[in-house]
Amino acid sequence: MDLFAVQPYMTLADYASEDAFSHHMARLLHDMESLRHAEEAVVVLPEDLATFLALLGAPPEVREQPTLDAAFAVIGRARMAPLVRVMLARRTFRLPVAFFYLVAEHVYGAWYRTMQELSREHRVTLVAGSALLPVNRLGYGDDRFEARAGGVYNSCLTFGPEGQVLSVTHKRNLVPTQEDRLYLSRGPELPPSPIPVGVHRLGVAICYDAFARAHTEHEPGFEPLVPKLAALGADIIAQPSANPWPWSAPYIFRQRDDHRSRSEQWHQEGLWESMRREPSIRAGINPQLLALLFDTHFDGQSVIYVRDGDTVRPVVEAARGEASPDAETVIGWSLPA
Repeated sequence: MDLFAVQPYMTLADYASEDAFSHHMARLLHDMESLRHAEEAVVVLPEDLATFLALLGAPPEVREQPTLDAAFAVIGRARMAPLVRVMLARRTFRLPVAFFYLVAEHVYGAWYRTMQELSREHRVTLVAGSALLPVNRLGYGDDRFEARAGGVYNSCLTFGPEGQVLSVTHKRNLVPTQEDRLYLSRGPELPPSPIPVGVHRLGVAICYDAFARAHTEHEPGFEPLVPKLAALGADIIAQPSANPWPWSAPYIFRQRDDHRSRSEQWHQEGLWESMRREPSIRAGINPQLLALLFDTHFDGQSVIYVRDGDTVRPVVEAARGEASPDAETVIGWSLPA
C-alpha cells in the first residue's frame, strides 16, 4: 500500500474562488500519481487547509489588509447584519464562533466537493485536512450543510475511493495561545474507530492530538490520542498538521534551559515519540501546511515514519519548510504487505 503526505504552499490566490482551490489540489494529486506504485493508497492533506475557504467571496479590500485579524474584521463589517443574526440565534457573544457559523455552509461545500472529486478520480483514501466548522446536522453524505446547535470544532473528513465520507474526526487537544483563543470546542475523549484500508486500519489524530505530551505544564486536560487509536486497532496514523511558528526558531513554550528548535521539539514529542511508545503502530503520515496568509506564517517539514523492529524512523522527508513555494511537494512511501 502507498502512503502519501501532501505539503502544499498556499496563498491568498488559492482561496479567491472554489475553482482556484480545487485546481491547486488537483495539481498536487496529479503529482502524487507519478510516485504511485500500488492500487491501494492513503493520501493525507494538512490541517487547516480548508479553514481559509472562509475567504471565499470576501470584499476586494480584504486582500489589502496587513494582518489576518484585520482581514476578518473587514469581512465581519461587510456582513455585520447576518453576523449579528447568527450571534442572536446561537446565543453567543463570541465573535470567532459566530463567524465560523456564518461561513460554514460555503466553506464546507467547497471543501466537500473538491475532496470528493479527487478521492473518486484517484481512487484513494483521502484524509482531507481540516476546517473550523460546527457539526453538520444533515450528516456528511453530500455537500449540503446546516449547522447543528453547539460548538465549533477543528474537523477532519476522510473520504474513501468511491467519494464517500468514511470518518469525521474532531480535534480533542486545542493548541494553547492559538485554538483556545478561538473558543473552539474539544472533540470527544474517544476518537472515531480506525478506517479499514486493505489489511490495515487507519487512525486520524489531528496535529496536537498525535503528540505524546503537552506543550505546557498548564494543560491538565491534554490527552494523547495515539494510544487510544492503537487500542482500537489502528496500525497506521495520519497526522494532518499546521504549525504556526517558525520551524527553525526556538520552541515558543520552552523552559529556560530548553534550547530546542520547534522542529526538534516536534520530532522528540510528536508522532515519532507516540509511535515509539505504541509498538502496534506500523506507520505514520505527517503532512505540514506551508502558507503565507497576511501575517500568518505556517511552516514545517512533512514526514512519513515507519516502524523497523523496535525502531521508528523517518523513511522520507519533504524539503525544509520555511514557507517557500519551492518547498511545495508530495512525498510517498510504499508499505510492504
